[in-house]
Amino acid sequence: MTHISHQRKGWELVCQSAEVGKETALGCVVQDRQLVVWRDAEGDVHVWRDHCPHRGAELSRGRVTGGLIACPEHGWRFDVNGQVVRRLTTSNACLEGARAMTYDAEEIDGAVWACLDRMV
Repeated sequence: MTHISHQRKGWELVCQSAEVGKETALGCVVQDRQLVVWRDAEGDVHVWRDHCPHRGAELSRGRVTGGLIACPEHGWRFDVNGQVVRRLTTSNACLEGARAMTYDAEEIDGAVWACLDRMV
């Protein structure tokens, strides 16, 4: 992947927009960070750390349906803000308020960019 600088400091090229389909999750690595890129029901792009807060599964192996991304291991579903909206398991590892780590993301000129300097 070629590095293209963004106008704003801290923004990194993540992938091309065409690589992120509807109801799919794309795993990629930028600056040694494992990321997942996906689209919600409205087609807006999201870039998150590729890590489920429950047990660390790669969210990029999960499913995207109805505007939510689901963990492939235990089915936890997350909304566009990274909040758990449905847990299918109960255990000590199921922390109240568990949240996926999200980054600000934008699509510009056919590319997906994320601000990796800070998580949202």
